Parts: sequence; C-alpha cells; structure tokens
Amino acid sequence: MKANDGPVLVHRPQGQRYNPRYRSTCKRSGRVSVHCWGWNSHEWAGVFQRIEGHLDGLHYKHILQNVMVTSARMLNPDGVIHLQQDHLSIHDCRVVQEWLSRQADVELLDWPQRAPGMNPIENKWSEVKRTMQETWPVLFPRNSDEVWALVLDTRGMKLLRLRVTFDH
Repeated sequence: MKANDGPVLVHRPQGQRYNPRYRSTCKRSGRVSVHCWGWNSHEWAGVFQRIEGHLDGLHYKHILQNVMVTSARMLNPDGVIHLQQDHLSIHDCRVVQEWLSRQADVELLDWPQRAPGMNPIENKWSEVKRTMQETWPVLFPRNSDEVWALVLDTRGMKLLRLRVTFDH
C-alpha cells in the first residue's frame, strides 16, 4: 500500500479498535518535510543541499555559486557547466540572471516552462522518494532532521548503485 492510496476500511469486531491484528501501519511522514535542492548530470549524481527557510533569489544564487559550481568543478575541472532550470520565479529573478550572465563557464540551456516530465532532476527526486518509502523505518520521522537523514541515506544507496553500474 502506498501513502496516497486513500482511506482503508477495516472490519473488526466491536471492542477491538486497538488490537494490533486490526491495525495497519502507514508509511508516510505526515506533515514533516524538508526542502532541498540538487543537481545531476548524465555521468554523476550531484550534491543535495538542504534549504532552511524560504528560498529566494539571493539564497538560490548562493547555492549556484557555492554548491553547484564548486561541486561540478570537483568532478569536471574544465569545460562548460550546462545548467537547466524550469523557470521558477527564483530561476528567472534579476539577481540570478545577472549572476548567470557574468559566468563564462555556465551555459543556461533553453528549457520549456512547466515540463516536469522532461526534467531529469524531477525523475531523480521521484527515485529518492520511492526508495525512501520502500525502506522507511519502523518509527516515522518526527522532525525535519530525521527526514533529512533519510534523504541522505537514500541518496547514499543510489550513489552506491550508480557507482556499481559505472564500474561494470
């Protein structure tokens, strides 16, 4: 059963409401969530960055400059970084566009608006979510730190699988 399968009807004898035999577990975090940003390429799974609070243009520019470029350069010291964005308002804001226009080694790819099916990172997020649901611990995460730990564990498993795939 998945978290979004809707309500489940349980037929149980009267007075047996709390009997474990008539209860089912639910594999979802409830209202606990964590916001993060990540990148990937055709060769590498990139960095996941946890976002605390609201993500605005200045914060996004900081992530591009200090997380994306720095980590991409560790994997690919030379050459152009091809950046694909999906036209969120922070992607198109003035501070980000001005910063991108000054980056000779970052090329912004032309990308259609509202095309999540074509966006490779959306597929990566779906993989992470699916793996988290499959390997969810017995105790549900109680706060965003516990959710983030699960994201990192899931990402680590995926990176391990990617490395094994590349090695063979």
